[in-house]
Order: sequence, then structure tokens, then C-alpha cells
Amino acid sequence: MTKSIPDAFCGDPRGVSPGRAARTNISLRSLLTGLGLACCVGALGPLISLQIKGSNAGAFFASPLSVCILLLIVALFNPLLARLLPSWRLGRDELVVLFVMMTLANAAGTMVSYWVPAVANPLYYGSIDAEWQLLWPHIRSWTVAGDRGAAVAFFEGTGASGSIDWSIWVAPLIGWAPLFIALPTAMICLMVILRRRWVEQERLIYPVMQLPLALVRDAGGSSWPPLFRSRAVWIGAAVPVIVGLINGLHAYDPGIPRIDLSFTIPPYPSSRLSFATLGVFFLLPREVLLGLWLFAALGNLQHDLYRDIGLGAGADPTIGVWSYGPHSIVYQSMGAMVVLVLGILWAGRGHLKQVLAKAVADRAGVDDSDEILSYRAAFLGCVGAVAVLFAWLWGIGIPPLGAAIFLAFAFTVYLAITRVVVEGGVAVLYTPLVASEAALSAVGTSVYGPSGIAGLLFTRVFCNDLLNFSMPHIAHGLRLIGPVGERRRLLFWGMLLAILAGMASGLWMVLKLAHVHGAINLSNVHFVSLATWVSDYAAERIRNPSGPSALGWTHGGIGGLVMLLLLLARQKVPWWPLHPIGFPISSTFRWMAFNALLAWLIRIPLQRFGGAAAYRATVPFFLGLVLGQFAAYGLFWIVDAITGKVGNRLPL
Repeated sequence: MTKSIPDAFCGDPRGVSPGRAARTNISLRSLLTGLGLACCVGALGPLISLQIKGSNAGAFFASPLSVCILLLIVALFNPLLARLLPSWRLGRDELVVLFVMMTLANAAGTMVSYWVPAVANPLYYGSIDAEWQLLWPHIRSWTVAGDRGAAVAFFEGTGASGSIDWSIWVAPLIGWAPLFIALPTAMICLMVILRRRWVEQERLIYPVMQLPLALVRDAGGSSWPPLFRSRAVWIGAAVPVIVGLINGLHAYDPGIPRIDLSFTIPPYPSSRLSFATLGVFFLLPREVLLGLWLFAALGNLQHDLYRDIGLGAGADPTIGVWSYGPHSIVYQSMGAMVVLVLGILWAGRGHLKQVLAKAVADRAGVDDSDEILSYRAAFLGCVGAVAVLFAWLWGIGIPPLGAAIFLAFAFTVYLAITRVVVEGGVAVLYTPLVASEAALSAVGTSVYGPSGIAGLLFTRVFCNDLLNFSMPHIAHGLRLIGPVGERRRLLFWGMLLAILAGMASGLWMVLKLAHVHGAINLSNVHFVSLATWVSDYAAERIRNPSGPSALGWTHGGIGGLVMLLLLLARQKVPWWPLHPIGFPISSTFRWMAFNALLAWLIRIPLQRFGGAAAYRATVPFFLGLVLGQFAAYGLFWIVDAITGKVGNRLPL
């Protein structure tokens, strides 16, 4: 069991413990305002990343764009409303709903940057690329845009007018609509099922959400949240703001020296000091911090050892460009991730049995009155949504067995990353192995055939190198919202509509920018390299079929066994000091590991000599580090948009 943060600014913002939290009331005003903000956030994400090319607004689970907008609301707009129109001032519950809907829209908008090129690539590159010509006969026509002229207009632009022919996007939008609705529905339902287990029974601390929790905390008679009345918060925020100002102004005047926060320190190559990451990690229990930095260090040492002696470092053809390091270590991490998910389900089996009993037999002793969905609705919704996903995958050419295997790996990745984010506070994270490649490695290409391999190409829209997706934000949202009072069902629809609104506004912005500037001029990764990577990979799998990967099964089994032993040690050995959450991500937890080590080194003497009181007094400073770094982001998004500066990126 993970202990809660013993701090005045953390936990439920109304001062109530998670197990007996007051119920959040959902107002129609908050849902409508949240939907409007979701549309804005969905459009702003692509604008910042593709045109301004500023600090990343949406590709991380910390959702800096949503935090910046929440900061503007609580620091500027709400105090003005309190003074001028007191009845219009947004309450704590309304602020929570707004923030949750913005984070969901932010995550959904990033998926659009994968979807648009996926449906346009075959037509644009199909006439000039031999790999796409091989794949074209196996691609379902309803999955792609139907006019090459429109694809050319998207990739090369139409000029200043940026006129969009929406008619050619209707067919793929209709064809993909079942997936766009079913996937977030399944994620919401699954997180509703797990909410009470994670929040009230395990009492996970959701460290990434501690700053938003503090920002929406009820201020009583004051217009500002209590966080702003802490001097330590302002001192902490000043550090990244000053560094961000210097580095941001360096882009305007190279004569201003740049403060480089990147360095190399054994055993952490390519490390970087991140104020926001350090601030979040400081909130973690010490055993989680120890597991994060130690497993990352051991992973780097293992990487060097395998590289030097060649042990298990052979190339596996089913692993593409989205996995980093020796393939044996990639498989090891994936095996550990699978066992992590199995461990989560096994540890929560008692709760899951109660949910199932309530869903099937309406057991009287199980209370689901404070969830946004009843357990029956969540269970049936999850099963139904997964069935729709299965049918959709079958429809794009993936055989039934292959679709089932892919979905198993996809939801393993979704659930494992979500758990790492909400328990370990790792806001920048991607899977060690893409779900489609894990499926091909596990059973071989013969299970899928040419049409299935071509179909897997399109799954990269929603299950590739997942730097952002909806499930962690749903989990965060349910933690922020807590038990729900009146109109609880409205929140489910609000969350789903926020995701769809973010996708819709993001799609409009991506298409508008592409038709004005030409997509190939906006992002080489999304609109040029991605087409080559996915087509080369799929065509190679069709030309050179392969069976189940012996390397994958061997090293995946080793990783799974080690993870199982770590889970057992944590459960059975009282003095065991290592939290296993760091092991599955040790192959991808790179530059952030130093920040975990630094937070651990600060925490050890602080709590040993100062105790809990010293820790509580220090937490606001570290929350300020997070606040200041995101404020610096927001400042230069605005300045760069006004001045027309392009490419001024402040690192996370």
C-alpha cells in the first residue's frame, strides 16, 4: 500500500480523506464551459506544436497547456468575477470539471496528428513509393481519404486561403467513428471500475495531480487559492521562471547566454534537470523514488553490458523504430509490463469480484452510488466498447485471433502506463514495445497475413509511441472529482464529449494549418518520416514472414519472472526497500532518472533530521517548481504567437 502525501496542500482539496471525501456536484454550467474550453485546447495544441513549434503543449501526461489555462482562471478570471460578478465565480467543483475536460481534450487532440497523415499517406505516397503500392491492395477504402488531389492539397498546401474540401474527409471520419467513440468509452468504463480500488483501498497519491488539486482548493472567503499565499511556492516558481526567461530570450537574442540543463553523469547518460519533474518526484514515497532511479541505473548498466558482449542484442525484424536499445531489453521490459498488469488485476481481485457481483447480480452490499457510472453500466460499457473495437479491427482486415491478441497487448500497455503515471508520477513515458509489434513478435506474421499486417498499420494512430493518450487523464480526472453527487451520469458524457470535441477542433486546426502551409512543412516526423517508417515496416513483414520471436519469448519471460519476484518481495517481505514500478520502464525512463535520484537524495536527510514537519514545509516549494516551469511555457507561447517566433522550445 502506498502512503498518502502528508501535506496541507495535497490530498482532497476540501480537507477530506479519499475514503470519506465529500461528493462533487456537477453543474450544467461547468459542463458547457468545459466543452467550450475543450474545443479551445484541442485546437491550441496543434497550433503550438505545428506552427509556433513552442514547448510541447500536449504530448505529455502532465498536460501543461491545461494547467496554464487553469492557472489563468484561478489567478485572474475568478478573482475578477468574484469582484465584479460574484454569482458567476467558479466554485471548486466547477474548476475541477473544467480542468478534467481540458486534459482529455488535450490528449485527444494529439491523436489527430497521427490520424490525418494515416488516412492521407496512402494516396499521397502511394504513386511514388513502392512499399505503399504493395500495401494498397490490402487497405480498406473506407479507412483512407478518397481523393489524391485532396491529399496533395493537404501535404503541399493550397495557399493563404487554406480552403478545405471537407467532402473527402467524410468517408474516413464515418469509417473511424466507431473506434473514436468505443476506445475512450472503454477507457472511461475501465477506470470507473478501478477508481475505488486505486483511490480508496490502495490510496495511490496521483502525484501529477497534486498541483491542480492545490490550485482548485477551496479558498474560503479569499479569491485566490491557499497555494498562492505560501511564500515557498513563489520562491520555488521563481527558479524555473528565471531560467525559462533567460533561455526563452536567448532564442530572440543569441547574445543572452543560455542555461543548459543537460549533462551526463554515470550511470545516467543524456540526463537533464527538469524542475517540473523534480517537483513531482519530490512528492513520491521514498521506496517509489528508490525503485525509479535504481532500476533506471541498472537498466543503463545492462544496456552497456549487452552492447559490449553482444548478449541478446541481435536485431529482431518485428521491432520497429519506436523501440530503443537492444531488442532483448525491449522484450524484457515488455514482459515486466505484462506481469505488472496481471499483478494489478490479481491484487485487486477482491474488488473486481465485487464489481462483477454488482454488475451481474446487483449485490446489495456493494455501493456504486458515488461513481459516474454504475458498476453494471461500466461493466457492460467496457465489454460492449471492446466488442466494437474488435469488430472494427476485423473490419480493417485483421483476423479475429490477431485482433484479440492486439487488443490484449494494447490494453496491457494502456493500463501499465496509466498505473506508472498515477503511482510513479512519470509524466513523460512511452511503451517499450508498440502493441502491434508485440503481437507480431508473440505469434508471428502468419496469424495476421497481408491484410492483417496492413490493418495493423492503422492501429498506430491510437497505439504507437504513446506520449499522450486518454486513460491516465481519465484516472486523474476521477481522482480529482472524487465521489460524485448529483448528475453523476452527466460527467460521463462530459468526459466523452470533451475527448470528441478535442479531436474535432484539433482536426480542424491540423487541416487548416496544413492547407495554408503544407503539412510537409509543418512536421517532418508526422507528415514525412512517419509515412516511410510505417510503410517500410509493414511491407517488410509481408515480404519476409516470420514466426514467433524466440528472442521475444525468452527475454520477455525473463522480464516477467523478475517482475513477479519483485511483486512478491514487496508483498511478502516487510523490509523490502524497492518499489517494482520502476522495473518495467527502466528501458525508457532515461533523462528523467536523475531527477528521481536528486529528489530521493533531498528527501532522505530532510525527513531523517527534520521529520514530517520539515517535509510538509518543503512541499510548497516543489509544487512551485512545477508551477513555475509551466508558467514559463505559457508565457512564451503567448509571446512567440504575438511576435511570430518559431521553434522556441523550453525543455520539460
